[in-house]
Amino acid sequence: MNLEALINQHYSELNENDLHIVQYMMQHKEAIKQMTITMLAKETLTSKSSVLRLTKKLGFSGFSEFKYALKSNDDTKSLSATSFSSLQETDLNGTAKLFNQQQIRPIIEHFHSAKNIYCYGTGWGQRTVLKNFNRGMIDLKKFPLLLESLSEFKVIVQRAVQPDDLIIIVSLSGDIKQTEQVTRLLKMKNIPILSITNLSNNVLASMATYNLYFQSTPVNYMGEDMYSLLPIFQLMDSLRREYVDYLMELDESN
Repeated sequence: MNLEALINQHYSELNENDLHIVQYMMQHKEAIKQMTITMLAKETLTSKSSVLRLTKKLGFSGFSEFKYALKSNDDTKSLSATSFSSLQETDLNGTAKLFNQQQIRPIIEHFHSAKNIYCYGTGWGQRTVLKNFNRGMIDLKKFPLLLESLSEFKVIVQRAVQPDDLIIIVSLSGDIKQTEQVTRLLKMKNIPILSITNLSNNVLASMATYNLYFQSTPVNYMGEDMYSLLPIFQLMDSLRREYVDYLMELDESN
């Protein structure tokens, strides 16, 4: 599992001391690969036991396993110098690998049992992906509601959504400031959230109940980062296929 994904997954378990160490880790990935646990504790002004507890919270047996995972973790940022077209296969393979690493069944079960499902995309492209996904749900007699604007999203959160519903939010970065306040309100109201974001340590994923990640590597052109939405389409199609398999299992058991 990617380090950023693990941090998002266990974010609610981390205390202030853990977050201090995590921040140092994220800023000094290359240096940490050569450090001992004693060196890292010294650099973060903490103790060896604090570092060890943190690595165990992230799912590792100890600091050595954490370092191994860090060394073997592909840094997709290094791909940014590659041509945009040649990144397609890399991103799609990376997205498939990330999907297979996730705990999908709890998401599928919640999706199936939710009284209402509300979907919001932080950009027009993300909303296009959700429209396509929702159309694919019609034959399965599931009817998620797409929220077309931020104002509509706010109204639904304030007046309609309930704890037995599910909110799906799709974002490229997961750090969209205009939705952060609404997402915090969802969390305060104990509303389940499924975040779908590019693989990174981001605010949205850290506040969500469930996380799914895609890999879309940007290429800078004329000062703007260019992303492909194809990995998001792929991820949503994988989610739909898992749901079909789940329904078939239910039919067989009845």
